[in-house]
Amino acid sequence: MSFLKPRKVEKNYDLLSSCSWFTPDVGGLFAVLGWFLVGMILGSLFVMPFMFGGSMPLYYVMLILYPLQFVPVFIFVRIKSMRNMTFDTGYALDSNHFGKWGGALLALAVSVGMLAAGVLLEPVNQILPDTEGSIMEQLEKMMDGPLWVNIITMCIMAPIMEEWLCRGVILRGLLNYGPKSPRLEGERSRGLSPGLAIVISALFFAAIHGNVWQGVTAFAIGCLLGYVYYKTGSLKLTILMHCVNNTFAVLVGKFATESMKDAKSMLDMMPTWEFAIYFAASFIIILWLVSYLRDISLQDPQGNCDVIPSAEDEALQGS
Repeated sequence: MSFLKPRKVEKNYDLLSSCSWFTPDVGGLFAVLGWFLVGMILGSLFVMPFMFGGSMPLYYVMLILYPLQFVPVFIFVRIKSMRNMTFDTGYALDSNHFGKWGGALLALAVSVGMLAAGVLLEPVNQILPDTEGSIMEQLEKMMDGPLWVNIITMCIMAPIMEEWLCRGVILRGLLNYGPKSPRLEGERSRGLSPGLAIVISALFFAAIHGNVWQGVTAFAIGCLLGYVYYKTGSLKLTILMHCVNNTFAVLVGKFATESMKDAKSMLDMMPTWEFAIYFAASFIIILWLVSYLRDISLQDPQGNCDVIPSAEDEALQGS
């Protein structure tokens, strides 16, 4: 019977579609985290001779280390997905549910919204304790390199890989794992409640940053990214938002004056009344963005990730 034969992904170079049939539950989340930690260890062992030999600055080391640490978890996800595609329904990592304005205008809106979210988080940065000296030293060493290195590492690699993992794999999985239909009337058909799934994926996003100082704001940003993904199914949008956030941070780190670099937040750089104006404007932007996203209709209560049929389902439909 044809459905017993594993289906080939039409485009093997398409890294998104090759992962569509892996939807980890809460237990699977720990497996994903475990393989990510394996990647971090293997990547660190690989670059250790360069670091301790003093032959390569940290910012060049990160060009190698950053993609390497995602290789084991990607292999794990891909293998699991390929095994599942014969009988399991898949859910696309990237969909296009943009609402009445379309993709281009929504892309602009979420980019502005990401900058607005950064302003709203400035009071949080202000009350957090100073970043630990060793962590600050590492961050400064990473920023010491040429601008093109920082752009590739922080503005291209980080958004693509972290969004693939935290939204494309973790959040999509938590929303969609389990049976295709309810076992009993009124029983949830699959996945966690969307709110809980978004919070857990945001916690995962915060954890992979490796320190409390970045983790606190990463959690808040992760919740916003998660809601955008839940409503649109678009990994393109969350990658763009992540890229905007990181690019702004890189440019500030590169071109800020010494007084700006020494400031903990915007509150140290301007009068309170002036910051209050920026804060109020940013709050209005976020409210408008959330309102627009809320009005995007859901094709499923578990979110707007497009359904991809299994090989078995395709065979039955074609018979």
